[in-house]
Amino acid sequence: MPNRIVITGIGAVSAIGHDRRAFWEGCLAGRSGARTLDTPWVKDSDVDTKFACPVVGFEPTDAGIPAKDVPLLDRNVWFALAAAAQAVEDAGLTATPDAEVRGRLNLSGVDPMRLATVVGSGIGGLSTTEVSHGVWRAERSKKGVKRYSLPMLIPNAAAGQVAIRFGARGECKALSTACAAGTMAIGDACRLLRAGAADMVLAGGAEGVAGDDDAYGLMGFDRLRTLSTRNDAPEKASRPFDRERDGFVLGEGAAILVLEREEDARARGAHIYAAISGYAANCDALNMMALEESGQSIVALAREALKDAGIALGDVGHVSAHGTSTVLNDRTEARAFRALFGNGVDGVAVTSLKSMTGHAIGASGALETAALALSLREGVLTPTINYEFPDPECDVDVVAQPRQAAPEVALKFSYGFGGHNACLVLTRA
Repeated sequence: MPNRIVITGIGAVSAIGHDRRAFWEGCLAGRSGARTLDTPWVKDSDVDTKFACPVVGFEPTDAGIPAKDVPLLDRNVWFALAAAAQAVEDAGLTATPDAEVRGRLNLSGVDPMRLATVVGSGIGGLSTTEVSHGVWRAERSKKGVKRYSLPMLIPNAAAGQVAIRFGARGECKALSTACAAGTMAIGDACRLLRAGAADMVLAGGAEGVAGDDDAYGLMGFDRLRTLSTRNDAPEKASRPFDRERDGFVLGEGAAILVLEREEDARARGAHIYAAISGYAANCDALNMMALEESGQSIVALAREALKDAGIALGDVGHVSAHGTSTVLNDRTEARAFRALFGNGVDGVAVTSLKSMTGHAIGASGALETAALALSLREGVLTPTINYEFPDPECDVDVVAQPRQAAPEVALKFSYGFGGHNACLVLTRA
């Protein structure tokens, strides 16, 4: 198929695994990353939700980040750099130290001017913002504020730092479209490759909000009443499409993919996980937080993505849903899927990775795309854990256990605050 973009490298840092292999094993095991938070900002405050899906036990230096750089980078950038390094290695690319620029790595056989970077983040350097602003407010002096706090907290820090690390001198940009950012970053990367503006792209999403210093991210979503309050059983709290769902679980992490045109990847003998054959994005233009409840924006989005791919609706066998575990999102998605597929909806398997990783905001779509690519390659669909009580208003085929299946075509949906909607069409390689 002309213009197919393929995934040749995957890197992932999540609450259920700090690298691609551990992440995939966690997916197949149906592992929950949810845990009670022991920070005083959660234990001793009046937030109703006392748990999240943080990345625990992650050591930046183990991921190749120089010790002297660790305090100069926000948590979300740690995750992005780690995932990017994994993806580069997984793609079979050799990284060697640059002789002239300290800390930069050169990728053998890759023209740095044709290597692009697109990384999304919904919030950016939240931990840095909290700490630095807290010191400034308390002391009214610049002396205690980190000198590099501003370049640490901006949402494009992850994209910039990944580009710097790997000498990617092609187009570099960040998307900040809330929970759709990771998926949109991958879609925009595909557009760059199709247009001939790059030969290879490091693309994905990163977020560091579930383990931030004073739980400000948790508190913010708590105030919006979007979080589950199942404090007695955190691992059971994220339950997309289940009748007993009561909100999402906050997560974090990063996923970075190496993307190339199929002909280039095959020419260099790269292994291919899956192809991204189509992409579309649109906007509800209705509400800053809530989905358009008829689901028509989602239906139009999927049709446009399939048109872009040149693939018939009837060929779709699997959907990786946004699946937040909120009452409105899951009901609206299920309604949209029924409207989209009609009588064929019962033959389309639906999964939500957020049941395990939590909602990693700008990283969520990238993590879910990574899992979907692995599913297509390995012939097994990841489970939606905690799916125990089917909701009549979410009448779709929810995959509750790992399922052996080899769909030729799958859709990945993401939606973000502000009405941002994105859909990728993935096909088997």
